[in-house]
Amino acid sequence: MTRQAVVVGVAFALLQCASAAAQSSNVEFTVSGSSTVRNWTCTALGVIAVTPATAATPVPGFANGVQGATVTVPLKAFKCPNDEMTQHLNEAMRSGEFPEIVYRLEKYDVAGAQAQATGTMTITGVSKPVTVPVTLTPSDKGVQVEGNTRLEFATFNLEPPTVFLGMLKVGPQIRISFKGTIAR
Repeated sequence: MTRQAVVVGVAFALLQCASAAAQSSNVEFTVSGSSTVRNWTCTALGVIAVTPATAATPVPGFANGVQGATVTVPLKAFKCPNDEMTQHLNEAMRSGEFPEIVYRLEKYDVAGAQAQATGTMTITGVSKPVTVPVTLTPSDKGVQVEGNTRLEFATFNLEPPTVFLGMLKVGPQIRISFKGTIAR
């Protein structure tokens, strides 16, 4: 093999790797729920990293599909309506011990602009399978990804927070929502 053939082969391999590199974008992440006093919502900015596939099931905005996707949200990034609520959220989620919520895509099924994303959600060191309905909308800026699901606190070995000597109790379910645009 000539030196030129080796150089062309290496360049081709690098181009292949570059095209399959993960594309990271910010994602707006929301956790909401109810309590005996009022409904609540806390928001954070996380990151979604998507690795395009080279040949798989097409997804809107990704002609060759998606090889992998990971959503990572730092718990200390959450902002609630007031500092006390933010503190309660971080205590309940044990953010000092487990600083992130992470979702890793394992497979997906697509029907039009809708997908069922199945993967593993890790909260407080507990990893559980979670399926999330996702909407994918191609745009000039990339692909808008949006989804939400309900989770039980108990699934992740968490107890809903209680404050004021038990007078205020958070409900047993939370809704996790996310929205972001992945640049192409």
